[in-house]
Amino acid sequence: MAYTKGGNGGTTAGGNGNGREATSNGRTKASTPTMSKKKAIGYNGTTSHQVLDISSTVDFATKEAIPKKVEVTNDGNIPIMLMVGYESYSAEGTDGDAQYLHTLLPPGETFVPPLRAVIRTDEATEATIMDGTAVTNETPNSALKVDSGANVKNDTLNNTTDPVNFGVTVSASANSNHIRVGDLIRIENEIMEVIGTYEDDPTSSSLVEGDIRCKRGSHGSTNAAHSDDPDIYFPLFNQYHDYDKFTVVQTDSSGNYRSTNFPANAAIGRAGSGVVGIVPGSVSIKFYEPGYQTLSMSGVHSGTNSGLEASTEYGFDITVDGAGLLTSDYMKFTVDSSNLTFGSGANSVLSKIQAVLDEYYYKNGSAILGERVTVGIVDGDIRFTSGQHLSTSAILLAAPSGGETSMFGVGRIPTIGLVNSPVSAKLPDDVLYDKVTYNTSPNTGVFVYDDGNGNLFGVGSGSVNYETGAIDMHGCPYNAEFVTNCLHKSAFSGKLTEVTDGRTNTLLNIYANCPSQKWNGSVHVKTY
Repeated sequence: MAYTKGGNGGTTAGGNGNGREATSNGRTKASTPTMSKKKAIGYNGTTSHQVLDISSTVDFATKEAIPKKVEVTNDGNIPIMLMVGYESYSAEGTDGDAQYLHTLLPPGETFVPPLRAVIRTDEATEATIMDGTAVTNETPNSALKVDSGANVKNDTLNNTTDPVNFGVTVSASANSNHIRVGDLIRIENEIMEVIGTYEDDPTSSSLVEGDIRCKRGSHGSTNAAHSDDPDIYFPLFNQYHDYDKFTVVQTDSSGNYRSTNFPANAAIGRAGSGVVGIVPGSVSIKFYEPGYQTLSMSGVHSGTNSGLEASTEYGFDITVDGAGLLTSDYMKFTVDSSNLTFGSGANSVLSKIQAVLDEYYYKNGSAILGERVTVGIVDGDIRFTSGQHLSTSAILLAAPSGGETSMFGVGRIPTIGLVNSPVSAKLPDDVLYDKVTYNTSPNTGVFVYDDGNGNLFGVGSGSVNYETGAIDMHGCPYNAEFVTNCLHKSAFSGKLTEVTDGRTNTLLNIYANCPSQKWNGSVHVKTY
């Protein structure tokens, strides 16, 4: 909750304190409210004046849709008493009646109540965070799917009709309500897109209670008849590709990943009733660092002379992420006639090595086709790094097996027996330690976060749907596995709703009264 001073109406949505909002070029423009009304407020010892109602569960004459922001400004000469209504919760998933925060608003000040808020009435734990269920560094299910808790009803999907309506049966812990329009579901090896549910449109003549309607054979799967009450799963595969493109939950070679379900080890945030969804601001995703191997050197820089012979061909073998070279794969390069440095100039030794690694990355029939490797100078040593941020990514160097002259043991390069052991892929640490105080701080440079408004930022960008957990990530580490963190099934999770039973979590209404029995006050209410 915020107060701002000033008789001009105070701040506005996205504002800078002067009733204006910043634009991309640093200038400001006026922000136009969706609703603006003033009301004179007199003293009444029994009944207060309603100045805002966004609750469809109460029958008032005027209702407002859920706004992005509310401002209540005292534009009179005496204080105003405000009563701001929120749903009460005696426990995480147990809501009750509306409760009211009372505040005294001085003249010329603006009160900005939070939109997503509740009042906790359990006195024993009133200062305890309502975090719901925490998911911490969880690896998405290796089967690329999680059980929804629902089954196809009887033999209602024993056909190849497209699109198709079919019945859903549920377990005690699930409900067909948690299957939503826009979801992908997996039944055996068929991927389907949900285009309608009875719960979303109970007046539809084509759906009966418990029914869903789906498009068939999506994302490279086959439209097939199903019988014997098959399970319904929420798929976790990368939906920018066919369902069987990858064997693990991962980004693609562009660093993109999309799923209509939150990637975890179970159906996160899904439920048929009560609190549902992801808590805004709780999402963080951490990606694997790739495996690598160094040559056990020191003090190397780009201009260091390699000691290799000019115009001479050298070779090496390499295994990338478990894929070893074929007999037709020869990692060989020819040193430039004049540039013998490791990294200086276009014809340096490392540029020659990188060129042959890139050649076999693109070469049809190569054992490392599509397995990217980079070579460079890191901390004074030469490092070969896997281009895949997978939990299994690894590099293993060896002397050449194709008859080439080995680069190992020549010039500055150690013999293969002295090369450092490979370093396996790993997850980066969650925290960093201060060198002086040893205090910890979040390792923010390795995560994707959500901003509480459905946007992702950090080492990637994109969006997340707090109601369903659907996520869309772009520009993240490429070919990367990851672990996820979030809070879900809390009073603050999912959509903003002022009406849904068991999960109301937004501002309901505001009343005003005047403490003076002999003078009227005034309020100016704006929504954005």
